[in-house]
Amino acid sequence: MTARILIAGAGPSGLLCAVELAARGVPCRVVDRRPGPAAGSRCPTLWQRSLRVLAAAGMRVEAVRRLGVALERKRFLIAGADIEVDLRTGDGPFDTPLLVRQGELERLLAGRLAALGGKVEYGVELVEVRRGGEAAGGAKAVLHGPAGAEEVSADWVVCATGAGGSVGGAPVPAGEASAGMRWLLADVQVAAADRPAPGVEHILRDRGGHGGLVPLPGGGHRLFLALPDEWAGQGGRTPSPGEVAEAARRAVGVRLTGAPRAVWSVRPRSWVAPSFVDGPVVLLGDAARSFPMPVHGLNTGLQEAANLGWKLARAAFAPPAARAVLLATYDAERRAVADQVRVRTERVLGYGATVPLEVIRDRLLARVFELRTEPDAACAPGPLTAAGGELAGLPAPDWATHAPGPGWRVALLRGETSPGAGTGPGPGVGPAAGALAARFGLPLVACSAGPGTPVAPDPGPRLLLVRPDGYVSFDGPGDGLSALEDHLESVRDFL
Repeated sequence: MTARILIAGAGPSGLLCAVELAARGVPCRVVDRRPGPAAGSRCPTLWQRSLRVLAAAGMRVEAVRRLGVALERKRFLIAGADIEVDLRTGDGPFDTPLLVRQGELERLLAGRLAALGGKVEYGVELVEVRRGGEAAGGAKAVLHGPAGAEEVSADWVVCATGAGGSVGGAPVPAGEASAGMRWLLADVQVAAADRPAPGVEHILRDRGGHGGLVPLPGGGHRLFLALPDEWAGQGGRTPSPGEVAEAARRAVGVRLTGAPRAVWSVRPRSWVAPSFVDGPVVLLGDAARSFPMPVHGLNTGLQEAANLGWKLARAAFAPPAARAVLLATYDAERRAVADQVRVRTERVLGYGATVPLEVIRDRLLARVFELRTEPDAACAPGPLTAAGGELAGLPAPDWATHAPGPGWRVALLRGETSPGAGTGPGPGVGPAAGALAARFGLPLVACSAGPGTPVAPDPGPRLLLVRPDGYVSFDGPGDGLSALEDHLESVRDFL
């Protein structure tokens, strides 16, 4: 059997990559060794940037919200300090992080894929990848499912097999961030006296240990504890419900009621693959890197899928040289982000595990926070991103992304409209920008700047070229049509 693109792994990142491909008319085959979507909450936190990615992929944020609960505040209870931080941004539908059980998120993504004509084959495992498929430079993958072994030829094999999977039969690396400790996670019911207020996450640290409670949809909480090995299950085994309850009481003074469910014990691991692309094999999600704090694996994986999906879709029809460039930009852009996240998460994990309590308490009292959120990401100048401009390489403002379809778009900010501002473009800029965009087959999005318009510090008219993943490829002044035209010519093969 031949498939242009084979995706092994139907977790959130693999599914979103498949959705991005299907939305652009590129067929792919999606397999997963599991019998079905994830059980339990796993990592339930979806940060605002991840909600934007899901919305851009055609998923209704309201549908996601109905399955989740808003995470409005974090409350730090550390060494006598009691500090709350508001996580709401005032950013419309993306104002607040959401807590959604991973299985529900996977079902939503699988439903979106089905609406686009795709499906997931559960119970089918990627066993081996060999170079040399039917397409030049492609691969042959060996799958094993209910009907036995099967050989598949593909142009690309996307390995989104997760931290516990393998890449072409070879185990994923097992770099460790903190020897002698493990994360212990479980879905629990908390005694009323210890239960956080609705929409509030508790971060707890005292002499006994470090952990927290995250509210879950439908009641209950996700408990996470950073514990010495001997508290988190001898020999790496899954702790019993009684051991989970005792660990929560001893480490952070939280009393549980009922039996913990979906217990998960994992050692923090920290590594980034030297390359996310090796010929026809592309690494995605936890198969490409691992962070010592599991929440970052989910959110960064969704960002990676949004970056990779449109590039693979374009590569399927692009000239050979352009294919290589597109995948090289995925490798360069997302490995740079992964390195930043890895360093950050190791530092934040240290706040909970090794930094003296008094230091953390004093930072909190001084309101110096480093929250467990995704750090800002930016694309360095390169084949897809022009140098210069305040916004080049950054996520585009909301107004610049409002265009039909999942492709590139030209955006024109008309400048301040207040009396005397004197920054509006000449009368011909709009039509000229529209004509230029149309010549390259792109839509034009126009917006009049006013108070609160999120844009560069310069309030004058701006011309932007926005990539399919919502990042700014070009940012220039409103009278810079010739510079924009030059840039469009340089990226023509990628449009």
